[in-house]
Amino acid sequence: MSGMTITHRDQFAFMAWRRNPERDPRFRLQTEDEALAEAERLARQRPGSTYIVMREIARVTFDSVPAAHAPAAGGAGRRLSPLPSGSKGGAR
Repeated sequence: MSGMTITHRDQFAFMAWRRNPERDPRFRLQTEDEALAEAERLARQRPGSTYIVMREIARVTFDSVPAAHAPAAGGAGRRLSPLPSGSKGGAR
């Protein structure tokens, strides 16, 4: 399993966003009109800034899946041969 999840939206959220790589949009609005009004309000607060009204169409998330086996002692990728049956983990 890759851990990747893509959820397509039946109802879309709208966002008003000013390009700023340090900050994501803060509010999700229910309609395009609400998002336009929010963009206009924000633009008045910051003359000269451009706000983009966006519509969410899908969400993509990735949840990492832990490795099936912990890394072996002595270095990554090192493989040890299995112990003989009846062994209690003594010397190899």
